[in-house]
Amino acid sequence: MCEFYIKRHCKFEKNGICGKYKSQDGLSLHCAGFWSKKKVEYFTYYAEMFSTGMKKKWPIRYYVDLFSGPGKNIIREDMEEIEGTCLKVINLRDKFTKYFFVDKNLTCINDLKKRIGKNLDVIFKNEDCNLAVNEIIKNISQTSLSLAIIDPDSLQFNFNNYAELSKRKIDLIVNYPIGPIGRAIASVCARKLESETLEKFHPGWSNIMVKNTWGHSEREKIKNLINDYIEKIKKLGYFSSIHITPFKNKKNTTLYYLIAFSKSKKGIEFWEKVNQGLKKKERQPSLL
Repeated sequence: MCEFYIKRHCKFEKNGICGKYKSQDGLSLHCAGFWSKKKVEYFTYYAEMFSTGMKKKWPIRYYVDLFSGPGKNIIREDMEEIEGTCLKVINLRDKFTKYFFVDKNLTCINDLKKRIGKNLDVIFKNEDCNLAVNEIIKNISQTSLSLAIIDPDSLQFNFNNYAELSKRKIDLIVNYPIGPIGRAIASVCARKLESETLEKFHPGWSNIMVKNTWGHSEREKIKNLINDYIEKIKKLGYFSSIHITPFKNKKNTTLYYLIAFSKSKKGIEFWEKVNQGLKKKERQPSLL
């Protein structure tokens, strides 16, 4: 079933959950594009390097996923079932001290609970991530090191949460979703959409854009938006990688970028190693 059919007819998924297929374990699947396999690799590789590399200096380490999903994905192009980031990270050799999994979808949280079981120190939150952040920060000690994954599929994450996250030593891997941002800006400029959601996601976006010329030199404007977003987060006390990682569809259109932020230059070094390692892996010829 092609990606176009799924997106146009919206019968295949409901709130990100596959409406047609269940996993072999009888639980729900998150509907995802083929690029999600690569994204899970990036998240998992960094989490492994982070937890293993920092365990001696930081014995207390927390992992936060604000858009956790049900734990397993189905790739819509070929119907392949894969583990999501949460299950991958839970099964790393060097465990985090505690895990926080947040999802607004009750089915996602319930099925993730069943898949993880009760063997680890995990807090599940069935609520909007913007409501969950403050309570999570209260449960993260000042003497700990944490990693937070911020992976929305649209503009659900409010920028003001970064100020809360910055109160602790928390590395961030952030998804900046180009497609939804471009569509939202176009709709706001055409007066078909209020700018409130866009302003919450990226405050000051309109200062970067010349509203009546959106669509001209779009690549340059997106670059300016991303640079502005990065600089705003860095002002909260973060370092950022000079490389941002693009994820593209089969038409070579960039869907989103992953951006790493850390309170320490060591965290950025880890992210650079992740990029180098996975890019080298992609270039290796297949033996099959």
